[in-house]
Amino acid sequence: MPFIPSAMTSLMMMKATSQSVFGAKLLPEISAVSSAVCMYLSTAPIVTSTNIVVGPGAGTYTGKVVGVIPSAMTGLMMLKAASMGIVGRDTKKLFDAVSFGVCQTLLTTALVQGTVIGGGPGGGFGKIINLIPSSLQPLIVANMASKGLVGSKMVMLASAIAFGICTHVMTTGTVVTTCIGAFTPPPVGPIPIPAAPGPGRLI
Repeated sequence: MPFIPSAMTSLMMMKATSQSVFGAKLLPEISAVSSAVCMYLSTAPIVTSTNIVVGPGAGTYTGKVVGVIPSAMTGLMMLKAASMGIVGRDTKKLFDAVSFGVCQTLLTTALVQGTVIGGGPGGGFGKIINLIPSSLQPLIVANMASKGLVGSKMVMLASAIAFGICTHVMTTGTVVTTCIGAFTPPPVGPIPIPAAPGPGRLI
């Protein structure tokens, strides 16, 4: 189970501490975000991939996420926050901490599993889709409320965080796949399948 809230919280706190961010609300905020994000990433995303494989046949694939960049994710959060009138040095540092934790988790522990349609061994690339900010935001708000963090500012922070995470992962994140499986032997195969689709999920 790569999406572990306590592990993501530790990464976020490490980044916050490195920026000299402290305060009684910091750990509850970060813990609430971690719990919501881990829950969402383990249930909502869908992966679509295109693979160069040998076929005809059937196979499966595993994948790793690459391409997510904390600073770019923070930039999207800041953009959304500014549109709602939320600015400030500490706000950016909070977003930096959240982005670092999310990106590090995706890059180092997240896995992708899926099936290859029409082919066996090979490899390819995919994208993560189906991340919806308006679905992640209420999860963050609910987790914050459970820790006594309520108010319009918390809702706006949750909106900015959800927007940054979902938008960045879907636009910049890439999945690198490794496909395994059986292909039909001669005389039918093997033949190259240049674009075998591969639906999958983050796990």
